[in-house]
Amino acid sequence: MSIGESCDPVNKLYYCDMTSLSGGLESFRGSSSFLPFIKLVDTFDAQYSVISNDETLFTFLTNKDAPKYKLVRVDLKEPNSWTDVVEEHEKDVLASACAVNGNHLVACYMSDVKHILQIRDLKSGSLLHQLPLDIGSVSDVSARRKDNTFFFSFTSFLTPGVIYKCDLANESPEVKVFREVTVPGFDREAFQAIQVTHSLVASSCFFHNYFLLCIC
Repeated sequence: MSIGESCDPVNKLYYCDMTSLSGGLESFRGSSSFLPFIKLVDTFDAQYSVISNDETLFTFLTNKDAPKYKLVRVDLKEPNSWTDVVEEHEKDVLASACAVNGNHLVACYMSDVKHILQIRDLKSGSLLHQLPLDIGSVSDVSARRKDNTFFFSFTSFLTPGVIYKCDLANESPEVKVFREVTVPGFDREAFQAIQVTHSLVASSCFFHNYFLLCIC
């Protein structure tokens, strides 16, 4: 149970061990009693989002002592012992993470005003693959731990929206277009977006004899 007090990225975190309920949730039907919640985090000093769990071993996305976010793990049997799974990056912000394909993680980073997607090992946090993305934004990642495929939405200077399907069944991820918003008369494959490292230049596009410069 996540408890918030404002729009700040902080929350308290309580949990209820369902195995401790002899009659399950049905035993509380019509009862005025409260579920026996246990306080795991009882301060508003950071944000905690559940990524996955194996029995009592939980993985969280948090900004605790990490303004650019990281992944941490705790065993509810030892609530005072937290370990880093994916440490805070030096400059990139960990925007989201989700479990997929059993013991894999999809980690989405904001890096130099563009998103990158990584496939990591859920247990160790080690990097396995970085998906080949154009310069743009990932707006949503849809994944379930029991599935070996996941979907993500992508927009850029060259497309109003593409939904990609990524298959992790084989050793190397396979990314394919699942749905795409098309603009009549516009061929995005004829353009190329590149990023230039400069204090003013964000990106540029080339098309035959024309040059498009985007300033930010």
